[in-house]
This record gives sequence, structure tokens and C-alpha cells, in this order.
Amino acid sequence: MQPLLETLRDLWPASEQAQVSRHGRGAQGERGVSKGFLVVPNAAAPRILIPAGNAHAAAASMRRYSAAISLRETLQRWGLALGLQVGAAGLLLRDRIQLDSSGTASLMSHLEAVFSQSVSVSLSVGPARANRKPVLQVFDAKGRSLAFVKVGDSATARGHVMREAESLRVLGTQQFSSIELPSLINMSQWNGMAVLVMSALDTRLVARGPGLARLRRRAMDELAAAFRQPPATLAQTPMWTALRADCLLLQDEEIRTLYGNCLDRVESQFPDRLLDVGAWHGDFSPWNMAQRSHRLQLWDWERFEVGVPAGMDRVHYALNRHLRTAGTTMQTVLDGLEKGAPALADKGSEDGVVVAAYVASISLRYLLGAQGPGGESIDQKSRLMLSTLARLTMQWERAVRV
Repeated sequence: MQPLLETLRDLWPASEQAQVSRHGRGAQGERGVSKGFLVVPNAAAPRILIPAGNAHAAAASMRRYSAAISLRETLQRWGLALGLQVGAAGLLLRDRIQLDSSGTASLMSHLEAVFSQSVSVSLSVGPARANRKPVLQVFDAKGRSLAFVKVGDSATARGHVMREAESLRVLGTQQFSSIELPSLINMSQWNGMAVLVMSALDTRLVARGPGLARLRRRAMDELAAAFRQPPATLAQTPMWTALRADCLLLQDEEIRTLYGNCLDRVESQFPDRLLDVGAWHGDFSPWNMAQRSHRLQLWDWERFEVGVPAGMDRVHYALNRHLRTAGTTMQTVLDGLEKGAPALADKGSEDGVVVAAYVASISLRYLLGAQGPGGESIDQKSRLMLSTLARLTMQWERAVRV
């Protein structure tokens, strides 16, 4: 609960200290509670704060589905939304956070200026990690979803929010037949924070169906093709050039040397192989997507990148889906990589090059993230991915000698 309370104080700085209390029936009808929140599921294990003064908005806050959530969780969200819709908040949710509604210098007033109307919001803050940031869903007076908002409240989060805004600008120039993504509404600064406002995707109760696998492949291919560049060797791709430059940002000399040596070995092992070059989402994972009819809804575009070997999204999806159930060890990482690139065992195959590019990219992402505030949460994973990269490159090197 503490991270949520600290976030509320940052976003409502003129308000008195947020108070956590128990409420009974009828709380949603109380005068002046539009600045208050109901805690889901409770104050002991908070996951999301939903508006206490707007039953329709509170219900809509729970209708957020993705391909990652189980049938049980889907039904739980649907049931809670139904109960909130009919005004049963007092029976379903006992804990509430009340804010002083007299303060005007708040993110809420900033958003009301953006939309030129009164709004209410839900608020979530993810688990402790380097790129944690507040995410709000914005509703009008009738409880209709207007937008999602990401707030860059730290140096790392600001960078990610601004990068996602630029990604949405670039993606907005394309017409996709199999992908539905948010559109950029507003990018601004408020109280030293970066505030990204984007359209809300209308996810459905059934967020994954029998055609999801085929739709994923089509979306990956369409995204890569939309930003196709001339074929190139791995060392010639813009992504690899960026990895070489960003490697110098690693503060630990031993890690920097090991990572640089891995890049050298990869280049020597794949000197001539021409690759299809395009773009990738960068975090193509079940929790960032939902199926709606014949289109794949995709969000969280802060890692979008152009100039990468085609196929990296495929590897990332398979790896992260596998690690979610199998846990994260050296062996499960290797198994997940092979699921995403079945021809990985053949070092000279295109799968081998794509995996090398992917592991190099994701390792540096984690290593740089581990250096910043909150980086301790991914330090172990960053070192594991670097060890995986070193092991793969040495295995391929030995295979060449044999």
C-alpha cells in the first residue's frame, strides 16, 4: 500500500495526506467522494484503486482483460464489475482512500484541462522495478473510458514515457490490418513529470481465442514489414550499432568487458549472414495483448524499435511465456529460446542469428536497468541473461572449431 500512498501524494500534492479507511454501504453516493478511491481487492494487498464516486467508472476499471489472465481471473473481474455497476461497492470492497478534494494543483486538474471536462480516474502502480510508473485510466462523468495515462515520475520512467510517446507518433503513420494500438492524444509535462495520454483499447471479455496464435504471427510479420529496411548482416543493423554504443554506459568494468566480448564473438560467428531487417514491439508478451475479432490489440510500446532483425518478437514471446510457468533459470531460459527459435541448435541458421541478437539486446536492457533506482529487482535476471549470452557464444565458437 505504501507505494500507492506515496504516488497519490505526488499526484495530488495540494491534498492533505491520503487516509485509508473502511466504509459501509452507500459510499459511492456520498457527496464529495469523487477524489476518493476504492481499493481492489483490499488495503493489505492493493492492486488497483478505482473511483469511489462513479459506479460506472468503477465497473469499467475492472473490465481490463488481456491474453495473459486466466479464465478464473477473467470471471472474477467480470463479476466484480457487475457488482460495482449495480452499486454494491460497499458490500464488495471494504477499504477506501479519501483525498482532500479542495486541492486544485493535481494531476486530475491537469487531465481535466486536457479533456475540457470533469473526469475520474483509476490508478495502478506495478511491483517494485526499475521502470515502475503510475498508470491511470480516465473516465468521463458517465463512466465512459476516455484514455490511459502513463506518468513518468522518475528519471527512468520519464525516459520510457517519452519514448513510448515517440513510438506512438511513428506507429500512427502506418495503417495496420491485423494490429490495433493506442493513438497518441497528448504528451505534456506536469509538476516535473512526463504525462502521456493515449487512447484506451476496448478489450473484450474473451481476450484470447482459438485463432490467437495465427493472429500473433500475422501481427508480428505485419509490424516487421511496415518498417522493412534492406537486408543486412547483424553488425550492419542499426540495433547492433546502438548496442555497441550503449555498452559503454555499463558502469561495472567487468560486466562491460564481458558484454563487449560477447558482442565480438557474435560478430565473428555471423559475419556474412544477411538478415531481414524491420521493427519489433520489444515486449511482445501475453500481458500486453488481447484478441478482438480479427485484430490483435497491442499496448506498452515503450520498447518499440526499428532496424532490428525480423523475428525477435517471436523469440521474446516464446521465452517469456515459458518463463512465466517454468521459472527463471539458465536451463529454462535456454528451453524458452529454443521454443521461440526451433532451429537454434543449427548455429548457422537464421534462428541462431536472431537469438544472438535478441539475447544481446535483452541482456543490455536488463543490465542498464539494474544500474538505476529500483534496479535491484532485475539485477539477478540481468546477470543470468548475460551468462546465457556468454554461454551461447562460447558454444557456437566451439562448434566452429570442431
